[in-house]
Amino acid sequence: MATFEEGLALLDANDPAAAAATFCRVLEARPDDPPVLFQLGHAISRLGETDLALSLMGQAIARDDGRPEWHTELGTLLERRGLIGDAIDAYREARRLAPENRNTELALAWLLAGDRQLGEAEALVADVLAADPGNAMASRVLGLVALRRGDAVGATTHLLAALHERPNDMEGLFLLGTALHAREMLEPAVVAYRTALALEPDRLEIHTNLATALLEQGDLQPALEHAERSVALAPERAGGYLNRANCHRAFENLVAALADYRRAIVLEPESPEAWSSLANLLDDLDETIPALEAHERAVALAPELAQAHWNRSFTLLGAGRLGEGWDEYEWRFQTEAARPEPRDFSMPRWEGEPIDGQRLLVWREQGIGDELLFATCLPDLIARGAQVTLVASPRLTSLFARAFPTVQVTPDLPEAIAALEPHGYHVPVGSLPRHLRRTRDRFSTSAPFLIPRPDTREAWAVRLATLPPGPRIGICWRSGLMTPERLRHYSSLTQWGKLFALPGIQWINLQYDQCEAELVEAEARFGVTIHRWADVDLKDDLESVVGLLSHLDLVVTAPTAVVALAGAAGVPTWQVDSGSEWSVFGEDRNPWLPTVRMAWLDRKEGWEGLLARVAGEVTAQVSLVHRG
Repeated sequence: MATFEEGLALLDANDPAAAAATFCRVLEARPDDPPVLFQLGHAISRLGETDLALSLMGQAIARDDGRPEWHTELGTLLERRGLIGDAIDAYREARRLAPENRNTELALAWLLAGDRQLGEAEALVADVLAADPGNAMASRVLGLVALRRGDAVGATTHLLAALHERPNDMEGLFLLGTALHAREMLEPAVVAYRTALALEPDRLEIHTNLATALLEQGDLQPALEHAERSVALAPERAGGYLNRANCHRAFENLVAALADYRRAIVLEPESPEAWSSLANLLDDLDETIPALEAHERAVALAPELAQAHWNRSFTLLGAGRLGEGWDEYEWRFQTEAARPEPRDFSMPRWEGEPIDGQRLLVWREQGIGDELLFATCLPDLIARGAQVTLVASPRLTSLFARAFPTVQVTPDLPEAIAALEPHGYHVPVGSLPRHLRRTRDRFSTSAPFLIPRPDTREAWAVRLATLPPGPRIGICWRSGLMTPERLRHYSSLTQWGKLFALPGIQWINLQYDQCEAELVEAEARFGVTIHRWADVDLKDDLESVVGLLSHLDLVVTAPTAVVALAGAAGVPTWQVDSGSEWSVFGEDRNPWLPTVRMAWLDRKEGWEGLLARVAGEVTAQVSLVHRG
């Protein structure tokens, strides 16, 4: 006759099937015996029958609820089943029965931290650390608490302490990767994720996070492979398809990306992230109406989700629906992507009320190009009678002071702002169009407003006089901030061959970051000279840049700050664009800067085809007669 002890021995021998059979036979003789019911449940849980195991363990505890170890094991199984609230209750009961059990206390703290019950989790950990100051599991819990609070630096410190004691702790490694990832420390994050993955190769969350980190790092093929693995591990979950779609977009495989976004929506139709991502892709494909419908769905599902509103603003503005677009554009301050700088002004924010005779503080935001674009609204404020103070990027301060002589221009530095006199209102410069440019007819044709300093202009005249004769054309081919997401919006300089084939042109480099290797490669490939000067700082010395621009016949540039600088200086400019430039409202000329014309990418022709078209326009636009 089978005995209870034989069943326990079979469990110890790692034979749960035989143990379960033995406990079933024992149960025939002892049908209400709690230990037999519980151990049968334990054996069945090891066979993967979680629901039946939970039922048996529950029956055992209902008959004998005074055993803390049973509540602990029940909590572990409930946690594995994803029933976190029930698991927390089970661990709490185990702790009530055996308050001295530190492992139970830490298991409870871990779940509470994951469930964002952070205060209680910290209190439990403090209790453990009081008795065991170097407890690695306690440090791991504190790492999770810090992550939940958005303190990635603190999380890193706690998790490194935990891993020092337990270097092969998969959960600790995964959380460390998450903390480093949040700090944009991509290389060490990838190392942490990969180390965790070696310990648990089929952990879905690791594949998902690793795919995202690799994509952000620009390692596209490995990112796609891990995204594929995420889908294979959980084909019923939308997140894997969203991740894979993002990888497809980076590869410019937009058809596959579209299919994955739509699959994600089928699986999770209430996901605002999926609808917003779909909308962004449809916008890229010039499917404006479906894009707006998808944006509407995302916003309806999550009215508080700032990124969904901000994404929608770009499509509305790109479609020329300016009033709605500028209203949605205000959500940028609540997004992480916009990286808004903290501002603490005591005066109220200007919301479009009469401003005649009032002192108005306008402060810069976002990049140099945006700052220049929105600064074209300053004359509108002056015309309304406002006394304007402009807090500007230090690089632009002197240029703005000459451009707007009635405006008090001060650099965006803490000491300079602190020294300002009181103002009636403040307003971010990017919010001016919401009040001043709500319809297309509010854009007036403005004259160039960036005026070179006479000595700088003369210095460039002397320097450029040493070049051979011929039209001078400035070039800039990409942003200084390149990510996989941004990469598809820019050509490489090696695709500019049709332009470089134009005879008699003096090419002038305006690319403002480390690009010497690209310039040398293009010169060797196309047999041209691209003039540049090692002592010129094209990024920070904007006075010198404007002096240089004043001598150019034409600029051909990607959508960078160079567009705004050249347009504000009145230089005829071609902007080669992937189609993502929302600020021109779908038009072929820049409404803010009339000398800027748009050359839109046709995906069928590619960048080479677009630049060939621009070459034809340049031929017609500038004289190819060499300068005398």
